[in-house]
Amino acid sequence: MTDDGCRLWSEVSGDGPPVVLVHGGPGWWDVFHDLVLPGFTLHRWDQRGAGRSDRRGPYTLTRFVEDLETIRHTTGHEQVTLIGHSWGAALALQYAAVHLDHLTHLILVSSTGLDGTPPTYRDRVADILAHTPPDDPWIARISTGFADRETALDYARQLNTPRFEPNQECADALLAELRALPDRAAACRRIAVPTLLIHGAEDLRPPYVTDSLLEALPNAERVVLDGVAHYPWVEDPDAFEKVVRAYLS
Repeated sequence: MTDDGCRLWSEVSGDGPPVVLVHGGPGWWDVFHDLVLPGFTLHRWDQRGAGRSDRRGPYTLTRFVEDLETIRHTTGHEQVTLIGHSWGAALALQYAAVHLDHLTHLILVSSTGLDGTPPTYRDRVADILAHTPPDDPWIARISTGFADRETALDYARQLNTPRFEPNQECADALLAELRALPDRAAACRRIAVPTLLIHGAEDLRPPYVTDSLLEALPNAERVVLDGVAHYPWVEDPDAFEKVVRAYLS
């Protein structure tokens, strides 16, 4: 429960140093249920407004940062590792700018960098959908985040089980606020915590979109995984686990 009375769904698994998982979206829910990291305690949660958490605002960056701090506090540890995916990578960076002393490492997965999705993104999505067998439109859209088109729809269904209703109001509000921030690069230059960028070589938002983060973050490095796209822990769980464990060891 947050300090403004919002109930946030969360789940804990594993044993070891704490890792808080920050899912993508916004206006979506946790999809890290298939992530396995032996030797670590994983803390999953649904951000407010969607999934199993209360569907209520305010939908602001400040509020979502403090919601993440609520989850960090429930771990019982002063310092945690954050793994943020897509929008969750942006939220993790916002959190780091305010609560850097509570972090040991940042791992940013499939980030869109400081400039957002590239101009080619929408055209590439449209082309893939034009060649995707008819299906649930939402599942078809999510399937564009996978490299192997023969398994993409199955992966998308797996990722969306359980399935909830996306919160477009939440997404619009948070993305608009994020785009309006005056100088995210300057904020990143103050985030000295060790940071790993993990990106799929086949992501429709190519690895180069994170060049801006490599330039701005003082202690960052990037690993690009071949043969995977936007959800690398789903498409190649062994490679993803190997990279994360090596970085945190």
